[in-house]
Amino acid sequence: MAVDLKIKSNSKQVSKKFKKFQSVLPRIIDKGIKQAGFQLIDIIRTKTKKGQDFRDRKFAPYSDSYLKRLQSEGRPTAVDLIYDNGMMGALTPSMVKKTGKHKISIAFSRKEEIDKAFFNQVTNEPKREFFGFNKRTEKIISKQFNRFVSKELRKMKIWV
Repeated sequence: MAVDLKIKSNSKQVSKKFKKFQSVLPRIIDKGIKQAGFQLIDIIRTKTKKGQDFRDRKFAPYSDSYLKRLQSEGRPTAVDLIYDNGMMGALTPSMVKKTGKHKISIAFSRKEEIDKAFFNQVTNEPKREFFGFNKRTEKIISKQFNRFVSKELRKMKIWV
């Protein structure tokens, strides 16, 4: 008794899709990482405007002398690190730069604003740490990144 077995395979199609996946995935990841940087800038700006640090805690109050100065100039006295919007204005999407394989960095566009940020973040007492992110923010950005990558792969008809 003999058994005749014929196998049809779609290995060529699978191989073709895999090669396409290998070439497209790094570009999709880099684009998604850059979008994550834009989202982080937006979150930093929003929290700072609300008077919150990156850990979602209220900023320490301004000193009495600084409050008097703001009042005499007719400026808002809310602790939001915005005097003339120079520092937050220098934190722009154009400053989201690729710094390595699937890595980006965000920065301020002018030296003067970098100095202001450093003063608020590090040297001032009390510190007002606005430039960073916590686990909650990381989860939000990660979830958005995963959605973006899945959507792009579906568009390319690589991922189901």
